[in-house]
Amino acid sequence: MIRDKLQETQPIVYQTLSNAIKNRKFAHAYLFTGVKGTPKKEAALWFAQNLICEHTEDGFACELCDECRRITENTYADLIYLDGNDATIKKDSILHLQEQFSKTALEKSGKKFYILDMAENATTEALNSLLKFLEEPNGQDTQAILIVDSIDRLLPTIISRCQIIPFKPLNVEHYYESGLDSGLSSLDSYVLSHIVKDVDYMKEMSETEEYQTGMVVAERFVSLFDVDIHRFLVWFETEVLGNKDKDKDIVKMFLEILLIFFRDVVSNKESQTGWFEREVNRVANKNIAIEKILLILLESKDKCNRSYNLQLVIEQMIYEIKEVM
Repeated sequence: MIRDKLQETQPIVYQTLSNAIKNRKFAHAYLFTGVKGTPKKEAALWFAQNLICEHTEDGFACELCDECRRITENTYADLIYLDGNDATIKKDSILHLQEQFSKTALEKSGKKFYILDMAENATTEALNSLLKFLEEPNGQDTQAILIVDSIDRLLPTIISRCQIIPFKPLNVEHYYESGLDSGLSSLDSYVLSHIVKDVDYMKEMSETEEYQTGMVVAERFVSLFDVDIHRFLVWFETEVLGNKDKDKDIVKMFLEILLIFFRDVVSNKESQTGWFEREVNRVANKNIAIEKILLILLESKDKCNRSYNLQLVIEQMIYEIKEVM
């Protein structure tokens, strides 16, 4: 149940939202902000359920009735969910949202709400249209929830019109132990607990081709970067690249794992079992400019996020690392 999860992992968020639910006093717009993996989307859906559920328990949504299920399945007619995780939210989507919300509610509750997930990935034009809608919402029964990982990428004027609900990340050790309890290996749990902050998502990610290939590529890189980095590049370009649909996610995962690895080397941190433990100990005993390598990796990751040519990004990264060795 989402309510139980929020009580356990986000007590301040839970208290803030539950007070609003109990008193039936709501801001017209909320901004849920926190690092990737914190249960912002789940909280938004739970909050929406509490606005319409007729089978409440102790004043809170049951999470099980038809209305609650349709909220979580995104089939509730008066809920519009725009997802900026996989594609940019464009102005047309905001205009469509405004048009739909100018009409009479279709569901019997009369409540209408929209959720913008990863709202920071909206275009400037979309954000300007959203700002106008926030300033002039259509009626008192319109509820807005914006979800962001990076609040500093939103317009200050949008932030000022929302009640901010900050989600705090739990410590890595919590997720590591929870990952082990869920059946993940020690190494997978260790790495994934640094990448995402949700145990179910850790489990799901561990089974993806992107993660599994990223781990293989990271291990090969670490074993060769100070021995024969050119051999790694040849292998990478011939054996890994080639699937346009997955190459970007594989490269991003590979770089994410390398950042975790080299940060462990810098901090002389005792890593988990497997190749991480072996290679951290090996590299830590060498005279290598690890801080410079970390900067190169961060720049390469940023280029991947900005849709650079992946092969050129990796080739440039290899060249720069070779220069600082």
